[in-house]
This record gives sequence, C-alpha cells and structure tokens, in this order.
Amino acid sequence: MSRAIPNFVLISALLCGFPFMAEKPSFPQSKSGANVRTLSFKAAPAQPEYALQIYTSAGQGIIKVIDGAGNLLQTLTCPMDPSQVEAVSHKFIERFTAEDLDLDGYLDLRGARSFGAKWRRDCIWLYDPQSHNFYQDMLSQQMETLSNLIVDPKRQRIVSYSLGPANPLWDEYRIERTGKNRPHWPRLIPVKSCFLDTDGADTENGNPSKFTMVITRYENGRSIVERRALASGAKVGLDTQCGALNYR
Repeated sequence: MSRAIPNFVLISALLCGFPFMAEKPSFPQSKSGANVRTLSFKAAPAQPEYALQIYTSAGQGIIKVIDGAGNLLQTLTCPMDPSQVEAVSHKFIERFTAEDLDLDGYLDLRGARSFGAKWRRDCIWLYDPQSHNFYQDMLSQQMETLSNLIVDPKRQRIVSYSLGPANPLWDEYRIERTGKNRPHWPRLIPVKSCFLDTDGADTENGNPSKFTMVITRYENGRSIVERRALASGAKVGLDTQCGALNYR
C-alpha cells in the first residue's frame, strides 16, 4: 500500500542540500595520505601561496602553514568533541576547506570540530591580508557556535540553520565591522530568523495547511514577529518564504 510523502519530509530533503555547497575545497589538493592532506592555498591572487598540512592528533585537528621555502609559519589547532574524536577526525581531514567566511574578499579556513546527522560546527580561522597570517577573534568565535554555517556573498549574510522534519530553523546575520563608530572587533548582528512551525501538522498526509511560517526580523533593537499560515494546497519549494526555501 503506497503513501504520499509528507511535505515536511520534502522540506527536509531540500534543506539537506545546502551544507555541502560550501564544503567543496576552494584550493587544489596537491597530496593526500591516509591521515594527512597537503593542500596548496592562496587567499587571493596578490597574496603569497602556502602549503597546508592537515591532520589530527590527540583529539585535535592540526593545520601546519608552510611557505614556499619550506618554513613553518603557523600551527593552527582545533579542539574536537571528545565524545566523537574518531568520527570527527575523518570529517576534519576530508571536509577541510577554504572559503571567504567574513566577506572581505580573502579566503579563510574551516574544519569540522563536531557534527551529527543533520548538523555540523566548525573551527574557523580568518585570514589577515596585511600580516599574511590566520587568526581567531570574536567574529570567528561567534561563527564557531553556528550550526551548518553557510555564507551568502550576494546579500552579504552569514546563515545558520537546522533541518526538519520538525520545525526547521533558519537564522541570518550581518557582519558589523570596525570603523569610526566601532573601534574594536567585528561581530555578527542578527537580521532575520525564520522557522517552519510543524506542530499539529498532518504527518500522515503532509497537509501543508497545518504549517505556519514564523518570521522574526530584528530592527532598531526590536524583534518583529510575523506568522503566516500556508494556504491549503500550497507548494513547498524554493519559491516559498522560509529560510532555505527562500534562499536566492
């Protein structure tokens, strides 16, 4: 006896595609071993090229940054979740990648420190084009707390989300940078939060009329909440209005 697939399952399937878009390496792999990866890295065309040796040891992810003359410039470490060291060790090495995480035009580094079936959190190192070094600060520390972090360069947003099927959530942030009105450390500022309220949904038939989109916008220090019930027969897809379902 066949059954219709509930729409909230389709929502989950759509959302599942997003974390992996940002995980493809942004630099070429030059050598790979069972426990070590060596990657060539260049943050931008005018920046120096480095070799990155990526491996794990004693419950930590380790990245050695080596210049063209073979000199060790930095050793970066990532403390892993002690309850899942073996699994995270494989993920750290295999999925380690470079991406412009702070939207400044230079590639940064990220590597998994903990993960589950539907979420992942990373260690993050930002790149300083003046010193040519990697560093961590309040901004990178905030990013490390976000689940399934992705970057939206078109809209200049940092995004975190959770998967369904129950109550999938989507948060958006902007980066407040240092300047005349803020002398110290950039930080993330919440802009919008949205989740699909599936409480009371017809899980047997996936009736979308039981779903409610809850959208919270943060303006002038206030949160403005709007609830929108999905119309009966509404299609749940990339053209609807919640989180990844409206990601474009």
